[in-house]
Amino acid sequence: MTTEIPLATTAAEAAGAAAGLAVASLLVAFVQLVLAAGVYVWTALALSAVFRKVDRPAARAWIPVLNLWTLFEVAGMKGWWAAVLVGGGLLTTILASVLNAVFVASAQNAAFGGSGGDAAGALLGATVVPLVLVLLFAAGAIILLVRMMGPLNRGFERGGGFVVLGVLLFPVWASVIGWGSARWHGLPRTGLPPTPFAGDAQPTTAAASVPSDTTAFAPPSTTPFPAAAPVTPWSPPPLAPAPSAAPAATPAAPLPPAPAPAATEVEEHTVLAAHRRPSASLRLPNGQTVPLTADLVVLGRNPTPPAKAPGAQPVPVDDATRTVSKTHALLRRGEDGWSITDLSSTNGVIVGDGDAEIAVGTPVPVSGRFLLGDAELFLDVGAR
Repeated sequence: MTTEIPLATTAAEAAGAAAGLAVASLLVAFVQLVLAAGVYVWTALALSAVFRKVDRPAARAWIPVLNLWTLFEVAGMKGWWAAVLVGGGLLTTILASVLNAVFVASAQNAAFGGSGGDAAGALLGATVVPLVLVLLFAAGAIILLVRMMGPLNRGFERGGGFVVLGVLLFPVWASVIGWGSARWHGLPRTGLPPTPFAGDAQPTTAAASVPSDTTAFAPPSTTPFPAAAPVTPWSPPPLAPAPSAAPAATPAAPLPPAPAPAATEVEEHTVLAAHRRPSASLRLPNGQTVPLTADLVVLGRNPTPPAKAPGAQPVPVDDATRTVSKTHALLRRGEDGWSITDLSSTNGVIVGDGDAEIAVGTPVPVSGRFLLGDAELFLDVGAR
């Protein structure tokens, strides 16, 4: 009887310890779950702010794989790299677990079989092989994230330190970029090759310059007539032709001045026509040509006339690259021609064949080729 009481007490203590350990495990799991949910919500809120700055739907930040997909697209990479990254992580975890279980089972069989050396090697493999597999995947994932973070931070005008921060502490990077003063300036460009549109613009200017210079045909036409009279001196013997040449020159001299008023009338008519509005058109990236019927034209994916130009003609730009903002730029026709103004767009405006973006809110003369983000348009100012 005296020996049964300590045994019962020991069993009760063991049961109490097991129950306490189970409760502690549940508490630890609950705390970990709450922390994971908090980090997820924090990251999603910060990413929503980042997506608004790069003109992407903020709701994508809450969808696990789609948020990475969007970041890869903004960085100029293929979005399916996000699926490769997430799928590779899941596959690596499953494969590492299976290999660990196989090596542990092999170690148990070797131990029960009596070969201690084989059991030690199997246990070593159960530790090393999954670890090497995880390290290989981690190295590939880090390279892929660095490749994505580089263009992203350059677009926000941030340096290499933010690349390291984005790879190691992604929620902190998203918070600093999304809630900080960083502004999206678009991906850096290396200059685009000239297109057939740009090539067409130069011949038209050259052709326009040729007729302006051909007005010099009038003086040469008057010179041959007087020159023809002196050439006739090949018949000097008869003296009568001299007076006949003089009367011929005298009627010819008064006649040329007579058309002079007609020429001035033509010039006056030309000046009046120059004040008329030329017909202008805009060639969109998809090849469609849109006539510009107003002096103010607003451009974008779904443009809305700004408050300072409520009557502007909206011209939607169908851009497959999604680098054109909803309301991107404003075209204005003045006495000196057309100008374009950047309406605080995400990816800026480039005029001509250069690679420098124009300043936001500053009108710049435009004619021919210009870029809205990566979308190429061509302005035909029309013939006067």
